[in-house]
Amino acid sequence: MVTDNNILNKVEIYVKELYSNRSAQEDLYHNIVHTLEVVETVKKLSKMEGITESDEVILIIAAWFHDTGYFHCCNGHEEQSSEYAKDFLDKEFYPVEKTEIVLNCIKATECPQNPKNKLEEIICDADLHHLGMPDMEIKSKLLRKELDIKGIKKTNELEWLKISLDFITKHHFFTVSAQNEYGVQKNINREKIEKSIREIELQLK
Repeated sequence: MVTDNNILNKVEIYVKELYSNRSAQEDLYHNIVHTLEVVETVKKLSKMEGITESDEVILIIAAWFHDTGYFHCCNGHEEQSSEYAKDFLDKEFYPVEKTEIVLNCIKATECPQNPKNKLEEIICDADLHHLGMPDMEIKSKLLRKELDIKGIKKTNELEWLKISLDFITKHHFFTVSAQNEYGVQKNINREKIEKSIREIELQLK
């Protein structure tokens, strides 16, 4: 019988091993640090939203796997991530119906996010919770550099700031807990981006 603690321990070990074989010089944002932060935020929001322990386990598994597909591709990596999760969970004889929910949660994190239920809302909010954190600017710079190094998107500072402003403006947290927890700082972060854009544009005049 697969117990919750047993499967969570195995998932953690497996995913950490996957990341240990990656180059930290390339994965400046999509790395084990980000994954750990999403796992912890999923736990936090799960408790705040009052979901069952069984559903929380499903979310934690999804959080561990949600970016593993990034090892192979960047755009649409959620599909590859779900395949990683399915292969692993099938080998561990994890219940098929629960595996399906895990896969749906992983796929829901693809941007633009469009969650269909409470569990998907929680993992979506956890994945982008940094938008409402004081260190958002640092995370944004790491993502920009990662995309540059991988040859995915090369931008100057002003271009990146405008992309960031568009993203944070269109984004919204789905759960009330995330809105309350991260909403104020997210608005502060958006205002900082707007200020930086104005300053650069003034310099260019």
